[in-house]
Amino acid sequence: MRNITKNQTMLLLVVALLMVIAYHEGEAIPCSQITMYLAPCLSYVKGGGNPPPPCCAGLNNLKASAPGKPDKQAACQCLKNVANAISGFNDDNAKQLPGKCGVSVGVPFSKSVDCNRYIIDCNSIHISH
Repeated sequence: MRNITKNQTMLLLVVALLMVIAYHEGEAIPCSQITMYLAPCLSYVKGGGNPPPPCCAGLNNLKASAPGKPDKQAACQCLKNVANAISGFNDDNAKQLPGKCGVSVGVPFSKSVDCNRYIIDCNSIHISH
């Protein structure tokens, strides 16, 4: 394992600090944070099978980081944008992911969901009128 230089350490600290500053209580979770949590799920949403443990851990992290409606709606929009940008993304696999991981995130993961119509909690999804 190579040694981390002083400059690399400082860069990591600056990035971590920026992430903390960018996420204030009451504001929606940043999409970059969501994609970091769910990056391990890419192989599953493209190919199916069983999601890897780091993917399910990412779903748990997302659930913990997105407790309120603004977070969930931002997460929904982020996931929709990411889904539409990924070549080979399988909507059916994505929709099954929370169930396969045993995690109720309260955020639909689909290419076509209308995130503005959802008032989402971890027990169910309600469509607002």
